[in-house]
Amino acid sequence: MADVLSQQEIDALLSALSSGELEASEVQEKKEKVKVYDFRRAMRYSKDQLRSIARIHENFTRLLTTYLSAQLRTFVQIEIDLVDQVNYHEFISSIPSKTIINLFQVKPMDGKMVMEVNPQVAYAVIERMLGGQGDPAARTDSLTEIEIVLLQKIFARAFTMYQDAWKNIENINVKWEGIETNPQFIQIASPNDTVIIIVLRTTIGEITGPMTLCLPHLIVEPVLPKLTTHQWLSSMSKTNDKQQDLLKRNLDMVTVPVIAELGKGTLPVSDLLNLQVGDVIGIETGKLKIKVGDSTRFLGNPGLQKGRYAVQIDQVIHTEGDDL
Repeated sequence: MADVLSQQEIDALLSALSSGELEASEVQEKKEKVKVYDFRRAMRYSKDQLRSIARIHENFTRLLTTYLSAQLRTFVQIEIDLVDQVNYHEFISSIPSKTIINLFQVKPMDGKMVMEVNPQVAYAVIERMLGGQGDPAARTDSLTEIEIVLLQKIFARAFTMYQDAWKNIENINVKWEGIETNPQFIQIASPNDTVIIIVLRTTIGEITGPMTLCLPHLIVEPVLPKLTTHQWLSSMSKTNDKQQDLLKRNLDMVTVPVIAELGKGTLPVSDLLNLQVGDVIGIETGKLKIKVGDSTRFLGNPGLQKGRYAVQIDQVIHTEGDDL
């Protein structure tokens, strides 16, 4: 129960308000802040985990951009437009009734994920693969069997790179299962299950449209402990160290030609044609030039080492870029 003010305290309070020493807003009761929570849309993932998901898919967009540019031989740009968590019913309701949906099986999670491709983007891919300009006409017809095979070829290969994007966090295997045009026929989660959506803004030539990845909780749940900034930075550091060690080992195994030039001489063509066995050719004297590939990198002196001809390095020749 709130404290009751005495008459003297009430008079002092009224006097302070009348004189302006105290503002009415200062004595208003502070209301407790209430945060609205929708139980139909449970937030299962923290902002840190969503940021890690975004980083993984930033790597994927770079790989996918390079791959599609090479396959379609045209300008391709793919950028992340949105990473969010919604329930599965919201995702299905947000995509067109007629669209292109690729279905993938994900191991070892034993779950499925989908990529919804805007029809204009899908038809632009098909046009480019069939030799067109990538400017699809307004189409309302269904995909033909040949077009489905073409899209399968593109996206099945693309999602081997999706595995590469995840390898710092988890080793997964993604297998393309099929294409569906009606989202109501795709059921990878219950309507109220939370899913992560990653919207990719895709530009192919003059055509721009979204491609949306949907990851159900069944797939993401096993790797949630690894989706933290600390874990991400740690895995990236380990990956960089492994890559540097691998690069060093590969460089150590590279063989390069090393040539020691004893000297050079100049002869007229007539003398060259008349050379006989036993003739002596005069050459420039001085330090021997030791070449690595086509570049002179050392100077040295001739000698013998255990009965074999050898060169003693006397001077190192530094060139631009040696300190990099």
